[in-house]
Amino acid sequence: MKKWIGSALVYLLLIVGGYTAYSFYAGEGVSQGDEGSHEEHQGEEAHGEEVEHGEHEGEGHDGGHGDHEGESTSEVQVDVKLDGKKMTITLTDLDGNAMDSLEMNHEKLMHLIVISEDLEQFQHLHPEKVSEGVFTAKADLEEGMYQAFVDIKPSELEYVNEAHPVMVGEHDSHEDAHVHLDPETQWTKVQEGYSVTLDVNNFSVKENVVLSFDIEGAEPEDYLGALGHVVVVDEGLDEFIHVHPREGEEPVFEAHFSKPGMYKLWAEFKLDGKVYAFPYVLEITE
Repeated sequence: MKKWIGSALVYLLLIVGGYTAYSFYAGEGVSQGDEGSHEEHQGEEAHGEEVEHGEHEGEGHDGGHGDHEGESTSEVQVDVKLDGKKMTITLTDLDGNAMDSLEMNHEKLMHLIVISEDLEQFQHLHPEKVSEGVFTAKADLEEGMYQAFVDIKPSELEYVNEAHPVMVGEHDSHEDAHVHLDPETQWTKVQEGYSVTLDVNNFSVKENVVLSFDIEGAEPEDYLGALGHVVVVDEGLDEFIHVHPREGEEPVFEAHFSKPGMYKLWAEFKLDGKVYAFPYVLEITE
């Protein structure tokens, strides 16, 4: 009897010990598995955040780099010379080689805008190509100081349209000071019986400015592939904007001004076969 009881106790101890050992090792395995899964999950979350963050940084870097390049100096060098009534424009790249890769822009390879420093004289010329990178135009200008803007569209190189000083006659450039414009008070301009009224939807740098023109006396004809052209400069002749009309049958233009100040614009329309430039002054505010 005692032998049987002893055997039972030993058997019971073996069962209890085996179960305890099993529970310990099984529990440790489950705990390690959970921790492993948790670490793996954290790794997936961390990897996902890293990828998303990396994409964001990449977009920000590319965008910033692109904006910085857009504000860099022009890759096209422009030389403007006047000999009598002949104006010669020479285009070269930064290495001094002739730059001849231009795209057509409103039916012309080059638009040349010449404006006197007193902002009274305005000419829109179209130089003709005479050799690789060289264009000439006849410019009948009164004596005085002018700024010339060469409006081109290079096929490959970055281009910044900047003012190029031109002196006509024996003229002391120091005698000319840039004028200070006064806000417009008359929005209707009349030339040779044609009346053009400008309506401006706003005068803020924070929004695009819509310029709508009401023309009386004739219907605007196609001029260089459009119903008209608008050229805008600030009173210091530092900023140049060349605007083409929206698509449609109305002479409506949209311009963006980068800074507040006084600006003068010339709206060009072809009426009964002749091109007229109607001048206006805009005061752009914050």
